Amino acid sequence: MPPPPANQGPPPPGYQAYSPTPSPGWTRAGFGARFGASLLDSLLYGLLTTALVIPGIVLLIAAFDGCTTINDEIICPTDSLQGGTLAGGIALILAALLIVFVVYVRALGRTGQTWGRKIVGVKVVGELTGTPIGFGKALGRVLFANAISGQIFYLGYLWMLWDDKQQTWHDKVVGSIVVRT
Repeated sequence: MPPPPANQGPPPPGYQAYSPTPSPGWTRAGFGARFGASLLDSLLYGLLTTALVIPGIVLLIAAFDGCTTINDEIICPTDSLQGGTLAGGIALILAALLIVFVVYVRALGRTGQTWGRKIVGVKVVGELTGTPIGFGKALGRVLFANAISGQIFYLGYLWMLWDDKQQTWHDKVVGSIVVRT
């Protein structure tokens, strides 16, 4: 098989040339920085979630205002349970969770940095492009990380410790890397 040509010229319009390093001077983020960013994200986005969920919890409590507990069983007279208030509380909690999830994924896809990553100084970028990965890949990355990477002793997260490119499983799935900024 003949060797590939040395120089094929610039890539066609709309395509980018392959670059193993996304940008000159960027280094891949280590495990400690990524773990610290993850902890900060959990804390900060958790606080936002709590602040948005509290009004929903208040509504849930108000919905059961006329009920009593007897032998660990909740007993509500037919007219005391407020179905509208109960539905409103549940809807408010679900909306709060969805809002925080979308804010997180949007930040990850648009800039490559969530609040914790920005504080620590790391960024998620496309392996080939060096640019933020976009909303679709960010959504896939987050869903894969939560559904697969953390399920078997967090092996998908720990994979970066012995991977040549320092990629977790969810990085490999969407073609992303984490670099220092």
